[in-house]
Amino acid sequence: MNKRDLKSLKKQLLQQLLDMSGSSDCSLKGLGDADESIADLLDRASHMAERNFSHHLCSREKLLIRRIEQSLRDMDDGVYGFCERCEEEISIKRLKARPIARHCINCKTELEKMERLTGIEAS
Repeated sequence: MNKRDLKSLKKQLLQQLLDMSGSSDCSLKGLGDADESIADLLDRASHMAERNFSHHLCSREKLLIRRIEQSLRDMDDGVYGFCERCEEEISIKRLKARPIARHCINCKTELEKMERLTGIEAS
């Protein structure tokens, strides 16, 4: 990967991180509280479903932020763009499409096949 591509990807990651932190009002603190004051069972179920969905979205957002931050650290350490599994260089086309990619397309395909077969998420 050349310096221009790396600089462009870093800029993209920094912008994505800035966009997420600026618009994010994601707090998991109030989501765990059960609202016992709701008497109607359907309303309570609806409230719980909404709370669970919000928790899921917050968790995914926090995970994405951690992955962006890790990618930026990898750039600073000079190890960005290499597959964690086979240690081959990840194609620039893949990195442009998904700058937080940690695996080359071949390894990611194999990992996804294993996940489908076993039901266990591989990292």
